[in-house]
Amino acid sequence: MSNIEKLIRAYHLIVEKEASIIAGSNIREGEWYSVNDPRYYLERDELKKFLRSQNFGDPDKIIEDLIKQGFLIYLSDNFRSAETNKLRSLHMDVLVRSSQITTQHGRPPYILSCKFTIKKSRIPFREDRKIIPNETSDDVSKSLWDTIFSFFNGRADLANTYISIMKDYLKNSGLDAYQAGVLRKILLSEKNTHAIIAPTGAGKTEIYLFYLLATLMKLRILEKDERKALLIYPRRSLALDQAYRLIKLLSIANDRLKKYNSILTFAIRDGDTLRHLKDAKGSFRGIICPHCEKGPLVYGKGGEIVCDGCKKEYGFIKTIRGETGKADIIATNPWALEIRLIDSALGDVDIKALSNLHLMLFDEAHEYRGLSGGILGSCILDIIKENNPNLKLVFSSATIPNARSFISKLSGDSNCEIYNFEDIIDLIGNGISGEKLVILSYLTINPNYSWNTYCQLWAVFMAFIAYAYKRRELKQPQSLVFINNIRELRRAHSGYIENIRLGEPKDHLSDGIESRDPYCYWHYLPSEQREEVYQSARSRKLYEELEKKVYEMHSQLPREEREEVIRRLRQEDGLVVFSTSSLELGVDYDGVSFILNSGLDNPISLIQRIGRGGRNYKTLNTVLGLILIRAIPTEILRIYDQNFIRALSEMSSEDYSLFVTRDNPQILKRAMLIESLSKLAMKGLPTYASKGSKGPIKDLDTLQSLIKDIVEEIVNEEE
Repeated sequence: MSNIEKLIRAYHLIVEKEASIIAGSNIREGEWYSVNDPRYYLERDELKKFLRSQNFGDPDKIIEDLIKQGFLIYLSDNFRSAETNKLRSLHMDVLVRSSQITTQHGRPPYILSCKFTIKKSRIPFREDRKIIPNETSDDVSKSLWDTIFSFFNGRADLANTYISIMKDYLKNSGLDAYQAGVLRKILLSEKNTHAIIAPTGAGKTEIYLFYLLATLMKLRILEKDERKALLIYPRRSLALDQAYRLIKLLSIANDRLKKYNSILTFAIRDGDTLRHLKDAKGSFRGIICPHCEKGPLVYGKGGEIVCDGCKKEYGFIKTIRGETGKADIIATNPWALEIRLIDSALGDVDIKALSNLHLMLFDEAHEYRGLSGGILGSCILDIIKENNPNLKLVFSSATIPNARSFISKLSGDSNCEIYNFEDIIDLIGNGISGEKLVILSYLTINPNYSWNTYCQLWAVFMAFIAYAYKRRELKQPQSLVFINNIRELRRAHSGYIENIRLGEPKDHLSDGIESRDPYCYWHYLPSEQREEVYQSARSRKLYEELEKKVYEMHSQLPREEREEVIRRLRQEDGLVVFSTSSLELGVDYDGVSFILNSGLDNPISLIQRIGRGGRNYKTLNTVLGLILIRAIPTEILRIYDQNFIRALSEMSSEDYSLFVTRDNPQILKRAMLIESLSKLAMKGLPTYASKGSKGPIKDLDTLQSLIKDIVEEIVNEEE
């Protein structure tokens, strides 16, 4: 076991021990407990004895390493001294202080009651990811090599080229047992529809990207087939996050595929795709260069994509709308895709390009539920499948209860293959040795106080921790605050700015407050800097430092600002981000440790949001997820719904069903309209969906003519 894995296991055990102390009783995973002792601490000698009892041979080193990385914090008795034997984990310290937030020392907290639980889940450690296809081994590596060899029709050169691409992409790592098992099954399968169901951080993206690569290599090199692959993402931010990985994979692959006179091209087609070459300037979608992992990708003089740092060129990326339809791999979203289905714009992604598909991949498939699922299934998928016989479909998600039923309804294919993480790991028996720890808490707001003000004060708290860790030259924790309503989100951000403008958190830094008092924040600072920072806060000089620690993320932000937030999160700057659902889905941010969700959303959404944290060893695979229950009757009543509360505590959505509303009359009418327009587009007739198909409609005669054409198509279909 590596040192970091020892630290992760030790830290999780320490948090569990603290949980029992805070609750005042031995705890069980999945049960809810009150915060009964917010002034608790662990004696260092007691902690050493505990770690030794858990078979850690060098508890002193573990404690020192955790302190040096900021995961264990001192609770000093003296404002001017760091020397103490009293310790506490960072995550549990934030929990107890979050439960006691108030505007003035000694006043009642904003939180009326606080319940917490802990939940462990299996995830792969880095040492689990060591499987590389190998012809000469005698284990799963050989089995995977045999599968790849068979998939490429016995062409050893192609199999070895594919494996070399995989090795370069994974660098010093490999696949874990789940990834290898699913990749092997999906390559061998004769079925058309597949669903990869695994928790956040389980490596779903690598599975479907390697499947995508194998499929396109076989089509282009062995079968001389020009059919394309389409990747569907429900959020632009998610598409950009995954685009980084795909660009990295294609950059490696295209270097290897030159000997076959083949190159795989890529395009993102959405509302931000450039119309004209003259607009090609500045940053390309905020994506960082996969080669040097530092410089931003930018538009070159001829519109090509290059790294602004290392100058590596990415000529396989199509950036102009009139070229995107020629790409081998196209990333888009369902809303853009619906319009593309009724377009006949030469060179763009239109009905003709979408009638030349072999594979469609849907990330975060649980998002397509209810009416959204009905639109995707009836208005998009059914039409595309009609034009693409034997189309392969791959769905991916961390949260699909009753997956077979949902995927069957969404895809229209009852003969689907489901690759469930728990089922496959149970079947394998070993191979996944890591764990993720979720500390989950629901906080009921006092009706006399504003939930929005609580979010502001919590943001001050978390921004100050990031600032203090920066002064200590430690990795700064990142925090997300989810607020669904943009107006309320902006109000929370402006309230945060006003709070720090008035000097927050100066009262929390006074030497008259002891470190174990939940109101105290000075213990996060080095002892020799506490007085200096306190005086800076009193004179309101902390404003500039704390103001740049907090950002917004939502659809109304300009693209450049959204890209800047994503860039800073990826660079692991100590940030607090107020976000709508923009950051809810599978975007990878390695530094997020703390999440506050305002309001009780459905369990699937909450699981996704809290799943944004603790995804990496840099956070010791630990996340604190706080759910703020607002003083709204419907929310307060939900905490008495035992099924709902159990689903939260187990981080499970199995008691819930996802519906796909295919038979809604309005969706059926919409599907009929989209289908008729797509047939007109296929014939090359104008549909006015874009300038390429003579849009927009400018007069009544044109509109009447289009309606007549649509009606004729519908009548012909019925006949």
